[in-house]
Amino acid sequence: MRVTVAMVPPEHVIDEVEAALARTPAPPGEFERVARGSLMVPVFSLGNVTRPEAGAVAQLLRTELDRSRPAPEVSLAGVWALEAEGDLTVGLPLAGDVDRVNELARDMWDLVTVRGYFVDRRRWAPRLTVGSVTATTSLPFLERLLADLGGRTYPSWSVSSVLLVRRRFDAPDPDTWEMVEEVRTSVEHD
Repeated sequence: MRVTVAMVPPEHVIDEVEAALARTPAPPGEFERVARGSLMVPVFSLGNVTRPEAGAVAQLLRTELDRSRPAPEVSLAGVWALEAEGDLTVGLPLAGDVDRVNELARDMWDLVTVRGYFVDRRRWAPRLTVGSVTATTSLPFLERLLADLGGRTYPSWSVSSVLLVRRRFDAPDPDTWEMVEEVRTSVEHD
C-alpha cells in the first residue's frame, strides 16, 4: 500500500474550505477540485510499504519525535496559485506557527531517512491544495476563485497529530484516503 504522512485539518476547517469553494462554482472543465477526503497537507510519502512497515514508521515517530513542545497552532490564510513553473495547483497556505510546522516536518524526515526511507523534501509545501486549473480555465473564473478563497478567514487548529494515510482504491471515490496510523506531535494531547 502507498502510504503518505500528512497533516489533516479538522472537519470544521474542511467544512469552511468546502464552503469557500462552493461560493465560486466552476464552469465545467475549468477547475479540478480536490475531493474532500483528500484535503490534507502531505508531509512526505513512504512509498509502497506493507502494513507492518507503516506501523514500524509510526512507532518510530511516536518514540523518537520530540513531543515536549506545544503543538503548532495554524490556520489557512491567503491563497497560492500557479506560483511555480508547471504548477497548476491552487491552495491555501498555512499561517501561524509555520516555522514550528516546518521544524516538525524536518524532524520527521530526519527520523525516517535514518531508517532507509527516501524523502523528497522538494515536494513539501505548507499549504492545503484545493484543486488545479485546466487548459480551459478562464481568467475571470480564476480571479473570482482566488478572491473568494483568499478573502476568507479560516479557523485555527492545533497540529496535535499527523496521520499515516493510504488511498482507498476500493472506495466509490478513488480520491478517498483512510487512516493507517495516527502519531501525536505533542505530549499535551495524549
